[in-house]
Amino acid sequence: MSENADNKGGKKQERPKGPLDAFRDLVGQWERGVNQIANEAMGNEQFSKLMHGATSAAAGAKAGLGEAMERYLATMNLPSRADITSIGERLQAIEAQLNRLTEIVSTMATVEVAPSSLALKPKRTRKPPARNSGAKS
Repeated sequence: MSENADNKGGKKQERPKGPLDAFRDLVGQWERGVNQIANEAMGNEQFSKLMHGATSAAAGAKAGLGEAMERYLATMNLPSRADITSIGERLQAIEAQLNRLTEIVSTMATVEVAPSSLALKPKRTRKPPARNSGAKS
Protein backbone atom coordinates (compact mmCIF):
# COMPACT_ATOMS: atom_id res chain seq x y z
CA MET A 1 0.00 0.00 0.00
CA SER A 2 2.94 2.31 0.50
CA GLU A 3 3.72 1.96 -3.25
CA ASN A 4 0.26 3.25 -4.11
CA ALA A 5 0.72 6.16 -1.76
CA ASP A 6 4.03 7.07 -3.44
CA ASN A 7 2.45 6.92 -6.91
CA LYS A 8 -0.47 9.09 -5.85
CA GLY A 9 1.91 11.67 -4.47
CA GLY A 10 3.22 12.36 -7.96
CA LYS A 11 6.48 10.55 -7.52
CA LYS A 12 7.38 8.28 -10.39
CA GLN A 13 9.27 5.16 -9.56
CA GLU A 14 12.27 4.56 -11.76
CA ARG A 15 12.76 1.04 -12.82
CA PRO A 16 16.24 -0.31 -12.84
CA LYS A 17 18.12 0.12 -16.08
CA GLY A 18 18.92 -3.03 -17.97
CA PRO A 19 21.14 -3.77 -20.97
CA LEU A 20 18.37 -2.87 -23.45
CA ASP A 21 17.92 0.54 -21.87
CA ALA A 22 21.64 1.17 -22.11
CA PHE A 23 21.63 0.11 -25.77
CA ARG A 24 18.62 2.37 -26.46
CA ASP A 25 20.45 5.33 -24.90
CA LEU A 26 23.57 4.54 -26.93
CA VAL A 27 21.57 4.42 -30.20
CA GLY A 28 19.84 7.70 -29.35
CA GLN A 29 23.16 9.43 -28.74
CA TRP A 30 24.57 7.99 -31.95
CA GLU A 31 21.55 9.24 -33.96
CA ARG A 32 21.88 12.74 -32.51
CA GLY A 33 25.59 12.81 -33.36
CA VAL A 34 25.05 11.60 -36.93
CA ASN A 35 22.26 14.15 -37.45
CA GLN A 36 24.47 16.95 -36.20
CA ILE A 37 27.35 15.96 -38.49
CA ALA A 38 25.01 15.53 -41.50
CA ASN A 39 23.40 18.94 -40.92
CA GLU A 40 26.79 20.62 -40.74
CA ALA A 41 27.97 18.83 -43.89
CA MET A 42 24.85 19.69 -45.90
CA GLY A 43 25.18 23.34 -45.02
CA ASN A 44 28.67 23.40 -46.51
CA GLU A 45 29.15 24.64 -50.11
CA GLN A 46 31.87 22.07 -50.82
CA PHE A 47 29.57 19.22 -49.82
CA SER A 48 26.91 20.51 -52.21
CA LYS A 49 29.43 20.64 -55.07
CA LEU A 50 30.70 17.16 -54.20
CA MET A 51 27.18 15.69 -54.21
CA HIS A 52 26.40 17.40 -57.52
CA GLY A 53 29.57 15.94 -59.05
CA ALA A 54 28.80 12.47 -57.71
CA THR A 55 25.25 12.60 -59.08
CA SER A 56 26.49 13.76 -62.49
CA ALA A 57 29.11 11.00 -62.56
CA ALA A 58 26.52 8.38 -61.65
CA ALA A 59 24.17 9.60 -64.40
CA GLY A 60 27.00 9.55 -66.95
CA ALA A 61 28.01 6.03 -65.91
CA LYS A 62 24.40 4.85 -66.23
CA ALA A 63 24.11 6.34 -69.73
CA GLY A 64 27.43 4.80 -70.78
CA LEU A 65 26.40 1.41 -69.44
CA GLY A 66 23.09 1.66 -71.30
CA GLU A 67 24.87 2.40 -74.58
CA ALA A 68 27.34 -0.43 -74.04
CA MET A 69 24.51 -2.85 -73.27
CA GLU A 70 22.66 -1.75 -76.41
CA ARG A 71 25.77 -2.36 -78.55
CA TYR A 72 26.27 -5.75 -76.89
CA LEU A 73 22.68 -6.77 -77.56
CA ALA A 74 22.97 -5.63 -81.17
CA THR A 75 26.14 -7.72 -81.54
CA MET A 76 24.32 -10.74 -80.12
CA ASN A 77 21.38 -10.02 -82.47
CA LEU A 78 19.02 -9.56 -79.51
CA PRO A 79 16.42 -6.79 -79.13
CA SER A 80 17.14 -3.91 -76.80
CA ARG A 81 14.68 -2.36 -74.36
CA ALA A 82 13.90 0.38 -76.89
CA ASP A 83 13.19 -2.26 -79.56
CA ILE A 84 10.79 -4.13 -77.28
CA THR A 85 9.06 -0.88 -76.33
CA SER A 86 8.58 0.12 -79.98
CA ILE A 87 7.23 -3.34 -80.80
CA GLY A 88 4.74 -3.00 -77.94
CA GLU A 89 3.62 0.44 -79.18
CA ARG A 90 3.16 -0.85 -82.73
CA LEU A 91 1.21 -3.85 -81.42
CA GLN A 92 -1.12 -1.53 -79.49
CA ALA A 93 -1.72 0.52 -82.67
CA ILE A 94 -2.50 -2.64 -84.63
CA GLU A 95 -4.90 -3.82 -81.92
CA ALA A 96 -6.66 -0.43 -81.96
CA GLN A 97 -7.10 -0.63 -85.75
CA LEU A 98 -8.38 -4.19 -85.45
CA ASN A 99 -10.91 -3.10 -82.82
CA ARG A 100 -12.12 -0.29 -85.10
CA LEU A 101 -12.48 -2.70 -88.03
CA THR A 102 -14.36 -5.17 -85.82
CA GLU A 103 -16.78 -2.43 -84.81
CA ILE A 104 -17.32 -1.41 -88.44
CA VAL A 105 -17.98 -5.02 -89.50
CA SER A 106 -20.40 -5.55 -86.61
CA THR A 107 -22.34 -2.40 -87.49
CA MET A 108 -22.47 -3.44 -91.16
CA ALA A 109 -23.75 -6.88 -90.19
CA THR A 110 -26.64 -5.43 -88.21
CA VAL A 111 -27.83 -3.26 -91.09
CA GLU A 112 -30.71 -4.99 -92.88
CA VAL A 113 -29.87 -5.57 -96.51
CA ALA A 114 -32.47 -6.74 -99.02
CA PRO A 115 -31.52 -10.12 -100.45
CA SER A 116 -30.31 -9.94 -104.04
CA SER A 117 -32.98 -12.39 -105.24
CA LEU A 118 -35.73 -10.04 -104.07
CA ALA A 119 -34.18 -6.98 -105.64
CA LEU A 120 -36.07 -5.65 -108.65
CA LYS A 121 -34.43 -6.28 -111.96
CA PRO A 122 -34.75 -3.84 -114.82
CA LYS A 123 -37.15 -4.82 -117.60
CA ARG A 124 -35.63 -6.10 -120.79
CA THR A 125 -36.49 -3.81 -123.65
CA ARG A 126 -34.28 -5.38 -126.25
CA LYS A 127 -34.81 -8.82 -127.56
CA PRO A 128 -32.05 -11.05 -128.80
CA PRO A 129 -31.80 -11.47 -132.59
CA ALA A 130 -33.74 -14.36 -134.04
CA ARG A 131 -31.77 -17.39 -135.03
CA ASN A 132 -31.86 -18.56 -138.58
CA SER A 133 -33.21 -22.04 -138.79
CA GLY A 134 -31.55 -22.65 -142.16
CA ALA A 135 -27.84 -23.31 -142.22
CA LYS A 136 -25.58 -22.04 -144.98
CA SER A 137 -23.99 -24.72 -147.05
